Amino acid sequence: MSELENSVYDDAEAVKFIKERLPQEVQGKYEDDDIVYMTDLMVEYYERNGWLDADADEEIDIDVEDIVNYVSNACKKDKECHFDTNPESVRWVIEAELDYEESLA
Repeated sequence: MSELENSVYDDAEAVKFIKERLPQEVQGKYEDDDIVYMTDLMVEYYERNGWLDADADEEIDIDVEDIVNYVSNACKKDKECHFDTNPESVRWVIEAELDYEESLA
């Protein structure tokens, strides 16, 4: 994930990218701030796994299910989180964000 440190990650562009890829049944469930919050939790997950310190050439095995569960559970625990924390819905945001990261490479 150190590629993110060298690339220009733009929250507004990421949110736009993610929203464009959400299926109809998920459209409108998340405000821009909700998506930014979930992407921040993804970065927290990366930090906990040492991925932000990883060598750029090092292969990282991303477990989407684990990230989805981490983000969903963190949102459920946060009393300020008032959006859909259902893992099936969160998965769409996570997968779209991962696609955005790939687009930066």
